[in-house]
Amino acid sequence: MLPGLLLLAVLLLLYLSGSWETNRQRTLAQLEALATVAQSNTRLLQQQLTSQLVSLQQNLPAQSLQDWSLWVRQQHKPRPLYSHIALYSADGQLLASSFDSTDIQQSPPDIRAEDLNLLQQQQNPRFISTMLINKGRYLPYCLPVSQKVARVICLLTSTSNNNLQWPASGSLEHSAQRLLSPDGILLLASPLPVSRQQIIGTRISDRQQKNLNIPAPDTSGFTYFSNKTEFDGSKRLGVVSFDPQSQLLQIISLPMASLLTLWLEDIAWPLLFFSILLAAAWRSYRHTLKNTQQNERRYSQEARALSEKGKIIDMLMSNIPGSIYQISLPEHLLDFISNGDLQIFSDTANEHAGRHSLLALIHPDDQEKYLQEIDSHCSSGKPYKIIYRIQTRQHELKWIMDRGQVVFSKQNPCQLEGLLIDITDHTLSQQHVEYLATRDPLTELFNRYYFNDELMNSIEELTPGSGKIALLFIDLDRFKTVNDSLGHQVGDRLLKLVADRLRHLVGPKHMVARLGGDEFIVMMNEPESSLEIEHLAERIISAVSQTYQLDHYKLSTSCSVGISVCPDDSSESYILLRNADTAMYQAKSRGGNCYQFYTEEMNQKVNSRLTLENELRRAVKNQEFELYYQPQVSTFDNRLLGAEALIRWIHPSAGIVSPADFIPIAEETGLIREIGDWALLEACKQFREWNNTFALDMTISVNVSVRQLDDAFVLRTQEILNISRLEAKYLELEITESLLLDNVQENLRILDNINKLGVRFAMDDFGTGYSSLSYLKQFPISKLKIDRAFINEINNDPEDEAIVRAIIALAKTLRLELVAEGVENHQQLALLQALACDSYQGYYFSKPVPADVFRQRYLEQKPPLQKSLQQQ
Repeated sequence: MLPGLLLLAVLLLLYLSGSWETNRQRTLAQLEALATVAQSNTRLLQQQLTSQLVSLQQNLPAQSLQDWSLWVRQQHKPRPLYSHIALYSADGQLLASSFDSTDIQQSPPDIRAEDLNLLQQQQNPRFISTMLINKGRYLPYCLPVSQKVARVICLLTSTSNNNLQWPASGSLEHSAQRLLSPDGILLLASPLPVSRQQIIGTRISDRQQKNLNIPAPDTSGFTYFSNKTEFDGSKRLGVVSFDPQSQLLQIISLPMASLLTLWLEDIAWPLLFFSILLAAAWRSYRHTLKNTQQNERRYSQEARALSEKGKIIDMLMSNIPGSIYQISLPEHLLDFISNGDLQIFSDTANEHAGRHSLLALIHPDDQEKYLQEIDSHCSSGKPYKIIYRIQTRQHELKWIMDRGQVVFSKQNPCQLEGLLIDITDHTLSQQHVEYLATRDPLTELFNRYYFNDELMNSIEELTPGSGKIALLFIDLDRFKTVNDSLGHQVGDRLLKLVADRLRHLVGPKHMVARLGGDEFIVMMNEPESSLEIEHLAERIISAVSQTYQLDHYKLSTSCSVGISVCPDDSSESYILLRNADTAMYQAKSRGGNCYQFYTEEMNQKVNSRLTLENELRRAVKNQEFELYYQPQVSTFDNRLLGAEALIRWIHPSAGIVSPADFIPIAEETGLIREIGDWALLEACKQFREWNNTFALDMTISVNVSVRQLDDAFVLRTQEILNISRLEAKYLELEITESLLLDNVQENLRILDNINKLGVRFAMDDFGTGYSSLSYLKQFPISKLKIDRAFINEINNDPEDEAIVRAIIALAKTLRLELVAEGVENHQQLALLQALACDSYQGYYFSKPVPADVFRQRYLEQKPPLQKSLQQQ
């Protein structure tokens, strides 16, 4: 049936192809006939126009006329063949025309040079290029004459003239005529859309001439083109011919759409017949095919039903997350194992069955456990679940969960059937989570939480009356300096190196952990004696103190170790940690790089300090502070120069608390910023009032802590000066030499910014710290304060006198002002006068006093101040 349908379809295609070609040849024959008629019509038109031109030539005057336009109007009469007459000179310029308008744009144009040359060469009447005159198109038919002035006469026929128009109807509807000169100029195109009429009168391109198969002049016969784009932009079928008599090219064409319409009209009934026949054959074929397919489905249903169970089993086995196996005991040989997603073997399941032992693949450390589990379940007959490791043929170690049961049958007395599931990823993830939960991510030591658990477990396992645990709390000295100067990345790498040294030093016998930051801890289980603890602490201090090489940095650090012992110091884990931390701070207060055992006195000191810290916070909140002022006077006449502001804490119950007790705590907790800002503002406001009230130029000196120095302090100083309205030159900030040792460049930048405000600086306690003359050169220091330690024994100790002499000489050389602190008697003052020290302060003149006492005693009294030791 199907070959018959194909044959019928081929016959239909052959018929359609042949019908199309026949229709095309018939249409070409009709176009040839139309072309012959068009040539005859064109010749007749040319003959009639030639007769009119000859008549006009005979009427030409023998002599040249002054007004050729008059002659043209006399000769012009309404004619059906042409519309107007034009007369041209020998060079093709217009002499006169029958157009009424005098406007040059509405008169015929001059003859183109190409057309003029052709007329002069042939001396025969002919059509020349179409002219656009007054928005109308005209086809000129011209004759050269021998008059002296008028050399060419042209008859202009409108392209809309019926004699030139191609009939829209006829034997071939939608056919079109094109008229071209021998040199390829389009003279006439009828019909032609308005949008394309601008091409009339222009030379068509060589490409289009080739596309339309236009023959060369003097070529006889017809040429043809098919399905080519013509002048109106549509695809056409056409006939081209050259008429030797008219010397013109004729193109007669028909749209391909019209040809298709004619073809469809010819094949309509045969195509309908073939379509009905083909549809009937196709329906018969489909009916036969449907019966065949039903028979095939019926025959295959039984086969599919038989294999369906096997397919389901295969699908289940391929989707099971593991491999199904069957093992024969006691050899543990694999009778069967599915491929699954557990690729234990490199070959296929069918090939390795009966040749491999699962026991041989199990990790040696897990084989004994596996055999014990199998033996116990062979006797009990219960299902089993075993987890063990296997080594695959790809040399991968995998964790396996084996779920199965023992099967007894007549063929094989004992078999194992089960499922192997790969739990490697789950096991490794679980191990990794457990590792992260117990380890410090930076150093990979045990973390604080795991250490606390182990410490509590170790304390619980201690035997009462025997056995001890020692905690060694380790903190790096000056680690913050490394972070601040070299960055946290270098600091982290240093911590890792310290952790490595501790790990190798302590070894597996004792536990080492990182608590956080630069804090580490070691737990010694059952040390034999205190000497063993001390020995380990000394080794730790020595190991940590060794130089570290980090890229191009060579770093040195040390550590402080605090030690607490269980049960001597406590049996509670958190108290032991706290006591070790307290002992570590005690070691750090001794200068670091040492160890310290915990004592009960330390706990009392810590509690006292904690109480003082809490009360200090309350004092800041409640403003329990007051400023005392100690005068600074001239050494020679006791003239009041200014004062140093000294803060006092007026405790509600304890009375006045010494700054030596609470200032270190304030610096450590950061409260010094609030306290320092308050003291600075209070002192500035007080001295601005006194200077204005008593017309004085006193300077107020205020101590500055290293904790206050930052960029924000520069802004706060400016703000305080603005609020108090104290001129900056009357404010003097006192700094200590030890302050300059930490982060020199940063402190120098901050002090320079403050100095630019007009504020001066005095170096306090000069000579007692790590004195460096370079500081006096680098920092904006304007005054030195000689420490009281040198003044106390200046009359009795020649060395102190020599030091004071050197400081005074240095200050004079560097043009720095001088203040001697702690002057308590006349002998000290007399010697300072002899050494030419500028000014002094001390109990000899006045103790620090409250603001009201200072005002009453030193500002309101008259005449100027005179003071003696007895007046104190």
